[in-house]
Amino acid sequence: MTEFAPMPDFAQGPEIPESGYVVTELGGGVYGVTQGMINTMFLVTKRGVVLVDAPPVLGDKLPAAIGEVTSKPLTHLIYSHAHSDHIGAAHLLNRDGLEIISHEFTGEFIKEAHDGRRPLPTKTFSGRRSELDIDGVRFVLDYTGDWHQAGNLFIHLPEQRTIAAMDSFTPKNAPFFRLVFSAHVPAYFDAMDQLLEYDFERIVTGHMSLYGGPEDVQTNREYIRDLRTSAAEALRTVDLKEAAAVAKVPASNRQAELKVWMDAVVARAAELMPSWDKRLGGTDIFLGDNLNAVAWSVFID
Repeated sequence: MTEFAPMPDFAQGPEIPESGYVVTELGGGVYGVTQGMINTMFLVTKRGVVLVDAPPVLGDKLPAAIGEVTSKPLTHLIYSHAHSDHIGAAHLLNRDGLEIISHEFTGEFIKEAHDGRRPLPTKTFSGRRSELDIDGVRFVLDYTGDWHQAGNLFIHLPEQRTIAAMDSFTPKNAPFFRLVFSAHVPAYFDAMDQLLEYDFERIVTGHMSLYGGPEDVQTNREYIRDLRTSAAEALRTVDLKEAAAVAKVPASNRQAELKVWMDAVVARAAELMPSWDKRLGGTDIFLGDNLNAVAWSVFID
């Protein structure tokens, strides 16, 4: 049985009560809501509520969570991207008059999925940016590259100094599963630089129960740069033929050679990584996954 290091206190969020969710005031009419594994946010305007995403694990709880803050109706739903773990409960909230907004790529993914849980957006945009005025509140939706999935958005509320970047990283924790399943690793590195160009105090990133700030983006950027440095050095020093010989791979089995070589690269890179367990939680859990993704990117990108 695999043993994992204890999760440090600084990486853990609030205890989740029997209601199954926690609502946190983020300022300027913006609220975060989490059930521990997933989080999202909503904004109360003069006439209603603008919600970002509708995760299935929060779906039936979202009306109650919003109801703790306001009796105003849900008027707008913004899809951050097409993945069902973030918008798979949108059908529970869909009603006549609800405006669902996304990038056109997100709409195309949803259409191809034929998933009744994810209603098609009623309004899409193409290109890099869309600026919306919703009941006097300015929303800036930016598509800067495929750092997670085509159509993934930075959702910036400039006056509220809040930004949502779902599946970008996890505050106080190491990224999970191959840099949060990044579609293109170089774009993921670019995304951390891009985020720091925005003016914000709070960032909502979609997973676990903590919300972050610019310092958390900076920390994640530093961590993934250490991943890249370690992976690059391991690639430089681990020889494919030597790794295959140690593993006693038959000379005719090229696929096995490649597999054991990359495994050796990842193992060496892990040895080269500086210690992060005092700064981020869960560094032991996904280190191999993340180093594998970064090493392959350094090798082929």
